[in-house]
Amino acid sequence: MPAMYFGLTCEPMLALLGIAAGFGFTLSYFTLGNSKRASIKRQKGAKLKDSGGVCRNGCGNSGEIGCSSGGKQRILIIIAHPDDECMFFGPTILHFTRDSNSEVYLLCLSKGNYRGEGAVRTKELWESCKVLGVAQQNVILYNSDALPDNPHVMWPTTRTANIISHHANSLDIDMIITFDRRGVSGHINHCSVYSAVKYLVEMGTLPPGCIAYSLDSVSVLRKYSSVMDLSLSFILSSCVFTVDFQNCLILKAAMRCYQSQYVWYRKLYMIFSRYIFINTLSEIKA
Repeated sequence: MPAMYFGLTCEPMLALLGIAAGFGFTLSYFTLGNSKRASIKRQKGAKLKDSGGVCRNGCGNSGEIGCSSGGKQRILIIIAHPDDECMFFGPTILHFTRDSNSEVYLLCLSKGNYRGEGAVRTKELWESCKVLGVAQQNVILYNSDALPDNPHVMWPTTRTANIISHHANSLDIDMIITFDRRGVSGHINHCSVYSAVKYLVEMGTLPPGCIAYSLDSVSVLRKYSSVMDLSLSFILSSCVFTVDFQNCLILKAAMRCYQSQYVWYRKLYMIFSRYIFINTLSEIKA
């Protein structure tokens, strides 16, 4: 008897998969590099204040951000570890760094020192952000024993929220983008960041008018379906950012800055992951 899948024999199932793949690649030809999102109406040009945190030159607890964004919308990408920015948020970051009406800031809440490579990964973070087009003075690295890079440690929500709130309010941020409750990869530090941002949204302590978004986690099948997930992404999400194949090379170049992390399975990830081509976001609501 022929093998059955969902009530279909092998041949019809393969035909359906072929049609789906063809549709996905056809759609990718027309939509990669495009975006689908609600516009942000809040535009301000307040002077930036001192950010705190650890500056790129290692000057301790004081940040180096001191220039005005000149009325641009201010986007704060919040990640847990160095390399999160290019492994997960690449399409979103490239969208906003290419937008002349946006100023992108990146807050990394740990040095990624789980295997004792924090100093190396810190330097790699600066290089990666340079490739992605994030101004070096807009990169903020926070280092605290209370927020260790550890897949078994949940960061304290209130402490993490206070750190995020300080930077978001100091920079007068218009939009925060971070992980969702499942953390994309399931890493508990990623989930901790979401919990902290969710807490701030519920408490109403973000800057006035600031909107928070989370990067959607998807099933393993979708996660590793590359551009074939494009059709579902546009159908299911109201906020989609994509990159074309040329800009995908930029994301891979950013990942190659992490020589300490660029092992064989991450090389495969950069080939098959949909997050290299597609980001879908959902608003974090109280």
